[in-house]
Amino acid sequence: MLALDQGRHVRWTVLTVNFLILAAAYASLSTWSVAVPFVQRSFHLTAGQVQLGASVLILGYAIGSFAEGQIAARIGMKRTGVIALVLLLVAQALIPLAPVYWLILVLRFVQGWGIIWFLATNMTTPFFPLARRGLAAGIIASAIPLGVGLGGVLAGAVLSRTGSWTQTFFYFDGLLLIIAALWFAGARDVKGAPETADATGPREPSPYRSRVGWLVALCTFCSAFQLLGLYTLLPVYAYTLGYSPSQAGIALLIGGLSGAVTAPIGGIVSDALIARGYPPLRARAYVMALGGFLIAALGTFLLPFVAPAGFAALLFIIVIAGWNAPSSLIGALPTELMRTPESAGKLFGLVILVGLPGGAISPYVVTLIVSNAGWVWGFAALGFASLVGVALGMLAPRVRDSRAAEPTVAAVVD
Repeated sequence: MLALDQGRHVRWTVLTVNFLILAAAYASLSTWSVAVPFVQRSFHLTAGQVQLGASVLILGYAIGSFAEGQIAARIGMKRTGVIALVLLLVAQALIPLAPVYWLILVLRFVQGWGIIWFLATNMTTPFFPLARRGLAAGIIASAIPLGVGLGGVLAGAVLSRTGSWTQTFFYFDGLLLIIAALWFAGARDVKGAPETADATGPREPSPYRSRVGWLVALCTFCSAFQLLGLYTLLPVYAYTLGYSPSQAGIALLIGGLSGAVTAPIGGIVSDALIARGYPPLRARAYVMALGGFLIAALGTFLLPFVAPAGFAALLFIIVIAGWNAPSSLIGALPTELMRTPESAGKLFGLVILVGLPGGAISPYVVTLIVSNAGWVWGFAALGFASLVGVALGMLAPRVRDSRAAEPTVAAVVD
């Protein structure tokens, strides 16, 4: 078994560097959310036009992840990660130098290719036995909201001090460069086959024909629509309530910390259920639906009613709306549904290709809703997407691919 053969120090080193690079990448993306009003004024844009910057990035993220899944199967994940990070660093440096907005949109698309959630997760989870894989995926997934939150605070602080959104991008590019060097030193390609939830039965089908995989992809679409839409629009909403860029950054941080805590908890709970005899898919899916999507939906629906009561009320409801347990389990499932890292990588690429457009269209669609109907209906749209995720998550364990029945897996602990 790969996870046991490699040793504990290797798996935790790989997890640490992948956590750091994913957190740094998402922290760099927060510069856009906090800088949106400044970019809008600099280029004389409408609200819809400026939100295209977020949508285009997520589109690049989705298409890039799918393409990188194919590339990684040929040249390995680490080499693919190097290519992705070079694209991220170059785009981050060039965006503040762009003289016209359409060029910024092109660079945002390129920047999306460097957000390596797929690579970070697929380079990490196979090093862990099945009974700890939810925890590993949860820790990696927690880097996403944590990076967004910390990036929001840092970007807000830089903007408050300098008043320059361009300097904010340069600061974060330097941070990314340092973390990328650490990642290159510690990251390793997976060698061999990981322990899977279904190691017997017929030859595994193509990752692109997995019905469960497509349901996971649609769950990702709902998660991205709600969560990335929330992160993108939260600073704008905070400004409408009269808060400063620093306070908007703090709100992002609190939302990020909520996800950073709940994502590993979701993984731990599903691991515990598997150890007690629950089929892995059912354990992951039910925790994702009931312990993640449902709570986030409730918080998102209530946000515009609670937040106006004061800054403390805003922070409280952001904790609930930012509940991020689903992403940890979405990260674990491809490795468990497929038998090889190459197939798992392709499935994860498909999941992101189908799922991340939810985050691409969300800022633009919800901005249009807010412009015409107000913030209550805008947040209601985000909450409804999360409710759809509940339904899809509950449905996933009832669907079977053309393989042997999923066995009950006992805990594997070394």
